[in-house]
This record gives sequence, C-alpha cells and structure tokens, in this order.
Amino acid sequence: MNICIDTNVCLRFLVGDDPQKLTTCRKLFEIIDQGKIRPYISSIVLLEIYWVLTSFYRNTKHQVQEALEKIMSIRGLVIVEKTDFRTAFALHQKTGMKLVDCLIATQVGRGIVLCTYDSEFKKISSLTVATPEQVIK
Repeated sequence: MNICIDTNVCLRFLVGDDPQKLTTCRKLFEIIDQGKIRPYISSIVLLEIYWVLTSFYRNTKHQVQEALEKIMSIRGLVIVEKTDFRTAFALHQKTGMKLVDCLIATQVGRGIVLCTYDSEFKKISSLTVATPEQVIK
C-alpha cells in the first residue's frame, strides 16, 4: 500500500495531545518502518507542520527542526515537491476547501491513499482518503 501522510497525522504523532490518535499513529509509523507501507509526504505538509509547531504550539526553532528531522527520517519516505496550482485553485473554488489542502490533494498520485483525519478531503471524488485507523487494519 502507498500512502500520502497529511499534516494532522504527523502532528498527532509529534504532539501527542490525543492519546488514542497518538497510539494509532505510532502503530502506522511502525508498519511503515517494517516496509509494509510506502510513505509519501508533501513539502507543503512539512511546511504546515513547521508553522503549526512554531505558531500554535510555540516550539523553539530547534524543537521544530528535530520534529521535522524525525518525520523526514521515516523509512522510504518520498517527499513530493511538484504542485499544480491551477488545478488546486479550481478545486478550491469548486469545493470551498482551504487552498493549501487543495494543493496537497493535487500532489497525491494515482493509487496512493491520502492518510488524514480531515474529512474535508472526501469532497474530492478523485482522492482515496483513509484515517490512520483504516490504513492499519
């Protein structure tokens, strides 16, 4: 299975503010580490993680750098850099979703499941969306 990991999954893992989701996300990353799942992540997701950890959680620059290193060291992680702004903007206009989420959606390739807790992504019919709980089953 190939998955694209969304911001909220990484944050639940890094912050640990929801014990149940933390346990699930740990299990997901263990399965990835075993090589059973191939992980992808958007460079935009990494930027969102940086922003949320510094602005909302008030982490230091050093703490955030360590957190990003932890995520980027996930076994086999592919960082997706290419965006399609025109398509993302059209999705934003059609669905009313946040533009940043539409950008992320355009980075999810065919046959890749978007692993997220954000149900808004289900508005995009071309995406296959699953929570970490659904992925680890």
